[in-house]
Formats: sequence, structure tokens, C-alpha cells
Amino acid sequence: MTRPSRSMLMILALVLGGLATVQADDPAKPVSLLFSASDLARLAQGIRVNQTGSYTIKVWTTAGPPNWSFRPGDLLENQTLILQPQSEDPDGAPRWETLGSAALSTDKLLVVLIKPIDPKQPSSPSLLSLSTDPDFVPSRTLDILRGQTKTIKPTLDRRRTVVRTNQEGADFQPPSSPQAWRDRSKAVREQLLVTLGLWPMLPKTELNPRVTGTLEREGYVIEKVVLETLPGFFLAGNVYRPTKFAGRRPLVLCPHGHWPEGRMNIDVQSRCVRLAQLGCLVYLYDMVGYADSKPFGHEFLNDRLRLWGLSLPGLQTWNSIRALDWLLTRPDVDSTRVGITGESGGGTQTFLLTAIDQRIKVAAPVVMVSDGFQGGCVCENGAGLRIGTDNIEFAALTAPRPMKLVGATGDWTARTMTNAFPSLQMVYAQTGATNHISAEVFNFPHNYNQTSRNAIYSFLAHWLLGNDDVSSTREGTIKLEDPKDLFAFNESTPYPSDARTPAQLETELVAVVGRQLDKLAPGEHAASWEASRDLLSTSLKVRVGLEVPVPRETLAREVRRAQRDGLTIVHSTVGRRDKGEVIPVVRLIPAQSNGRLTILFTPRGKADLTTPEGAPTALAQALLDRGQSVVGFDPFLIGESFDPSEKRPTPLYFDCYN
Repeated sequence: MTRPSRSMLMILALVLGGLATVQADDPAKPVSLLFSASDLARLAQGIRVNQTGSYTIKVWTTAGPPNWSFRPGDLLENQTLILQPQSEDPDGAPRWETLGSAALSTDKLLVVLIKPIDPKQPSSPSLLSLSTDPDFVPSRTLDILRGQTKTIKPTLDRRRTVVRTNQEGADFQPPSSPQAWRDRSKAVREQLLVTLGLWPMLPKTELNPRVTGTLEREGYVIEKVVLETLPGFFLAGNVYRPTKFAGRRPLVLCPHGHWPEGRMNIDVQSRCVRLAQLGCLVYLYDMVGYADSKPFGHEFLNDRLRLWGLSLPGLQTWNSIRALDWLLTRPDVDSTRVGITGESGGGTQTFLLTAIDQRIKVAAPVVMVSDGFQGGCVCENGAGLRIGTDNIEFAALTAPRPMKLVGATGDWTARTMTNAFPSLQMVYAQTGATNHISAEVFNFPHNYNQTSRNAIYSFLAHWLLGNDDVSSTREGTIKLEDPKDLFAFNESTPYPSDARTPAQLETELVAVVGRQLDKLAPGEHAASWEASRDLLSTSLKVRVGLEVPVPRETLAREVRRAQRDGLTIVHSTVGRRDKGEVIPVVRLIPAQSNGRLTILFTPRGKADLTTPEGAPTALAQALLDRGQSVVGFDPFLIGESFDPSEKRPTPLYFDCYN
């Protein structure tokens, strides 16, 4: 391997190390460091200076009386500078203010802390300079660092103060043509698969189905069934099998909502019994952490799982997929007549599975599809799941397959007929299936009561049984089971001793996904790589949340331009008209431009385009010397986009929506 040149090491030091003038080989030359406000989090963790000596400390702040002071800290293991605001007029003209000097050594970490007068109103200097030259003033850096030099205020970016919450939809608007809907539905379906951790799909291992007991009832049998949907991870439920009908029967999956008693709830039991009486084979199965799976807990989400695209909604959707895999192997199930219905959190499971699995032919999500509230549990919210989309659009992915919504006046589905149903009707019209969508709202609190169930029975009977006699489908007296009799695990069939804990399952799933990614890497076969590249590019597009706006959606404004040292420096802001972004951008144009352009994308934004002395960094200068223009920008909450006085809202399940 060729040893890197000294010039290449210099470039790497500047790009990776920040705004430090590297002079370690010549102690006689001054060392200068420059930091923007967004660097302060890193400074609070500690950095090392390049040279031992006395450093003069300056901040870029507004004119007037002294605004900032500093004092040495008392942390013995580090050398600490504590900066504290005195007074600051954000509308005043900025200037460089000298705070004093401090002896700093290369032997210890330098830690810089901000101690605001009022913790509820944090502040920070816009720029912080440390230099062994007491006369050094980094004014020339402003030519590249800031478009606005007459104020320390950040850009007015709407994203700093406005975030989407789980109480909001995405204002779903049906596309204007069938082709537009086909394109959009493909993109949303891919978003679901990626954010549920099913892109690529997890390996399908042996399900090892077990029937741990049966209950003989008039007209139906209840089977207590356990499936191993992942090695060491078990899904339990009850199959309600009709006995008065011969041949293959329609199948109805019944995920349940967040009832404290889970699938043993009386409303849940009632619908399963009645559907079996009508001639459907019904599978009622646990939410993760409910009833038989209570030992696992109803929580499967942390930063590590997020990074690997894994989550509780993904785990529950996987359970539904694997349950369907098994059910369709049964000789008493008709794979062409498959329905699903669930309420509340079970409604979420209903439309998520229906959206991604075409084996579902009929769907009835109850009290969940809304233009407002999107789901309040960890099992309904995963990172990236609803960015740019919502439950109405998820439900629309059912089209043209038949679907019925049921809402309640006492919850977030009260406006179903005015705010959700019309949009869904338009989608169904685009697919040529106008009569496949229906909806009703009943005057009750959040529920799946008998009135709601009767509405669903007639719907499912029509599409799965060919029965249009509504009176014959109505629910009569239902015999309910003692909850303890429905458990698949009991004293005679205990919960498996080798069942995975959440930590064990996390480790194993991360390993599985890691192996899948390794297999997608470029190899010797071009065709394999083409397939892998398509899959990876889709995943990347979803994970980044990238949208490419058309020109009419963008808004660009020139802020300032300057001429110096043979360069034209142009500052602008860019964003989308309806989103409110204000992204600070700088373009360095050489006098002899060849028309080419390179964008330098770094975590520190425009700060990585300039040395503390105000010259372009080595990498930027190398590109300029070749006649290329160089563009830098401040990412969100970096550089000119940073505002210490505003705390960005962090609502529940933030990364599901933002």
C-alpha cells in the first residue's frame, strides 16, 4: 500500500479535525482554532489543542457592553473553560469580543462549557476563536461562514420549531391519475417494508406449529396453537374452526387491540365465535407481550434496533406474515378467500399487513384510520414509518381489494365520513373498484362492540361467503370462554424455557440483518449486484427520507456576494416553498471557472470550507485550483441554522414522523 503524502495527511486533518491551523512541526508559528455554535456539544466532550501555550479567547457577538465572560473550570482531570453570557442584544451589530487568555496544554483535554444565566433560556456565542496570537482576529472567515454578517440570528427555518406528532396525518391527497397512484402506492409500500425491517424479508425458518389443546363447542372447535415465528420466539393464539361446513373455508385473521386482557377480551372472543358460526376459519393471535407472550413484554425498540431497522411494529407484522404462511398450508383453508379485521392497535396491524401482503383479499380496520391520531403505542410507531404519509394512505394501499372502515363518534375516527372516506373513495375510483370501499361511524366511544361487529359480519359475509342476507349474519347469544382456558401455555404445557428474551432476540436479529447486508455487497456476478443495488438504493432512499422537488417547489434567494483573492463568494438560502426550510448555502467560484462544481457535504457544514485565517481549506483550494466551483451548506441545526435559544420539540415517537 502506498504511503499517503504529507499534503494528503494535511487535507485529512483539516477535513476531519475541524478548523485548526496545523502547525505542530513549527512551534514558532501561531495556532488558531475556530468553532461555530453547533460545535459546542463536541467541545463539551473535550478536544486536544495542537500546541501548548497561552490562547486568547474571542467570541463573535453583538456590540455593546461586554456580553460574555469566562473562567477556568475546576475539573482536575481536564482543562476547562466556562463561558457565561452577561447580556446580549440579538438585534445589535455583531463584533469580535476578547474575553481574555488561558494557558492550555496538549497533555489534557480542553473542555468548553456554556453556563447560561437562565437554564430555560440557553444561549451560546455564534463563533468562538482560540489563538496563540493575541492579535489574531478571524474576521475573514465570515466571508465563507456566514451569509448574514449584520446579525447573529440564525436562519428562520420552520423545522426548528414545528415538528409533526402522532396527533397529525400527512394531509393525504389522492393522486390525479391511475398511473400516479400506481407509482405512489409502490413507493409507500416500499417505505413500509423498509421501515418495518422487512426489506429484504427476514429468513423464513421452521414454524414448528403445535396444538397444545382443543375446546369442543357447538358448531366449532377452538384450537390452542403455538408458532415459532423466529427461532426461540413464539406466537400463541386460537384457531376457531367451524365443524358444520365441509371443504376449504374462508380465513379471517383477528389481531386484537390494547385490551388489558388481550385476546381473551369478551368483544374479541365474540367476533371470533360469530365468524366461525358463519363458516369462517378464524385465527386470533397475541400482540407481542400480551396473554401467552406476556413474558416477552410489549416493548422492542431502542437506538440499536432503530439503526438496524428493527422495531416492535415490524415484529408484530412479521408474526402476522408467518401466521398467514402457516394457515394457508392447512387443508381446510381457501387461500383465495382471506380476510383480516382488528380494532385500534389491531386495526393498525390490519392495514399494515394488508398494505404489504397481497394474500389478504378483504380488510376491515376498525376505529383506527384517521386524518389525526396515528397510533399511541410503541407497537404502532417505528422510525421513518410515517414520514410523508399516514394511516389513510396506508389503508388506501388495500385498493382495489374490498375494505370497510368502522369509526366511532367518541374517538379520533369520528370524522371518518368527511376526512378519511372521501379520499379513499377517490383512490378506489382510480383503480376501477368504487363499490369495494365502504364506511360507517357509530355513536359510541372507542370500541369494537356488537353494533360495530354486526357491520363487519355482513361485509365479510358478502365478500368471503357470498351471503348478502344481513339478518342472517347478526350476532346472537355468544358463549364466552374462561380466559384461562384459552391460554396455549399452562401447567401441562409451560412457556418454553429456551424462549428468547428481548435482548437475546435483538442480538440474533441484528446478526441476521448483518448477514443479509453482507450478501448484498458487490461480488463476482454483475446480475446479482444489479439486483442488490436496486434493493439497497430503495432502502437508502427510504432511510434518508430523500425527496427530489421539482423546480416550481423550490425557493432560492441570494443573500450576499463578495469578491476577494480571485474568488467570487456567493451566499444564498434554499428550501421548498411549502416546507419552510431555509438552508444556508455558499458557493466559491474561481476566476477561471471550468463550469464544473463539487459539493462538500460535511457534518460541520460551511465551517469545513475555511481555515481560521479565512482561506479555503486545502481540499476546497485544491478543487478551486482545478477550476471547479465549490459549494458548501449548513445542514439542519448546524452553523447558521443553529439556534441555542430554541429547544426543538421532541414529541412522542418523533422519528416515526420527522
